Amino acid sequence: MQKAKKKATVVQAYRLGEENDMVEELTAEGEIKVKGDGSFEVFSQEAKDGAGEIAHAGDYIKLDSSGKPYPNSAEFFEKNHRHLAREFYEQKSRVFPVWMAGDDMCPEIKFLIEQKQLTFHEEDPEKYFQAPLWGTNLSAKKDAVIVFYSIERDENGEIRDAEFNFVARDEFDKTYELL
Repeated sequence: MQKAKKKATVVQAYRLGEENDMVEELTAEGEIKVKGDGSFEVFSQEAKDGAGEIAHAGDYIKLDSSGKPYPNSAEFFEKNHRHLAREFYEQKSRVFPVWMAGDDMCPEIKFLIEQKQLTFHEEDPEKYFQAPLWGTNLSAKKDAVIVFYSIERDENGEIRDAEFNFVARDEFDKTYELL
């Protein structure tokens, strides 16, 4: 498995459930839908087949370099960003384990296959990676990158849990640096 460092940068982010023009604009454009239970459906690059990623009031959305929104849980966002002013945040630089199609199989990917329902679809390079994430089934192109946000291990070093997501390759190249 490789390591990549998230580039420190200033981003704009918006808290769901609070009034702001950007969330209203994205809602009007159909990029975010408010669901009947008060949760939000966010249509990121990886949201396919008409189903968006599920986020909740208090979570944040950021826009990727293509202008598509994607959610961050409040806990993750607040741990990895520093508020500067209004909707501007400094994204802290951190190192994350990453995996790409063609890399050697590793215990972390085996765990995702066995425990997190990660599947690979050679017949469909547009939806090569698939897994249930953010309350829906997400998919990503074969050139996407799996980023591990956290890997929990027990006292014997066995993987107990892992948080991950797919990152579109163009977005990865702009916002991460391979180490």
